[in-house]
Amino acid sequence: MNVHKLWEYKEYVNVNGMMLSSELISLLQNSLTLLQVENHFLHVQYWGQLYAVDADYHIAVGINNDAINDRKYFYTTDFKFWGLLPKAKKKYKHLSLLATYPFRGDPALKIKVLDESLEDNNPDRCQQMKEESRLAATISNICDEAEICARGQLLKKPDGTTVINPNYYGLTAAEAKHLKSYQHIRIPQHRWNSNLLTRPDYNYSVDFLDSVDQDIPNGCWNLSLEQNGSVAYLKSLYWPGMMYFHKIRTPEAGFLYVGNGRKNLDVPFLL
Repeated sequence: MNVHKLWEYKEYVNVNGMMLSSELISLLQNSLTLLQVENHFLHVQYWGQLYAVDADYHIAVGINNDAINDRKYFYTTDFKFWGLLPKAKKKYKHLSLLATYPFRGDPALKIKVLDESLEDNNPDRCQQMKEESRLAATISNICDEAEICARGQLLKKPDGTTVINPNYYGLTAAEAKHLKSYQHIRIPQHRWNSNLLTRPDYNYSVDFLDSVDQDIPNGCWNLSLEQNGSVAYLKSLYWPGMMYFHKIRTPEAGFLYVGNGRKNLDVPFLL
């Protein structure tokens, strides 16, 4: 969520099970404005909060020229120092899904993760990683699977860069009811013509991203219209605590994750 609009977005977030207190918003706006100035970011967004035993992690995103490839993720526990999250390694992204105990709130803490799918004599059965690496891997997994935007919020320019659309005016009420109107904020994983074959109004400048209606299994997203149909809410069943809202026919929209960083791996068996 745009950090400079947290007061406006508070009413949309707080009615849907999340909670942004006035104190937290004030801390975030002061702290993240400094982060934006120091790093010369074009945009700074509040990504969310991961629960930890000693001190919760708060996550922010800094965006420069490219809204997908030029994103930097930061974390803090005290709103004074924002640490840059390292790039998540594939090994740690797998191990983070296996870690069952909660975050402690200490980035330097070394933790052990047991991979029960491997045999007892396998040297990779028990591995170590720092909590900072686990945090980066968890956020990377959530971003890959659940960080989303509405169709048209991100725009692909002729030179190939992706930008936040300055002229975005929101989805219509009819569009907001369909999952294909919401897209993943990530490098596309499906073929470029997947949307071309399913959309009569295909426009490559806005349809270059993967839409969430292609996610497996069918039903892993919960889409609802609330406040007399004026606000659309989208939640991922895989990542409890993830929430996206969009006020219909306006540019107002935001993503927020507040949770323990655990993926619900039972979703395919629950649907």
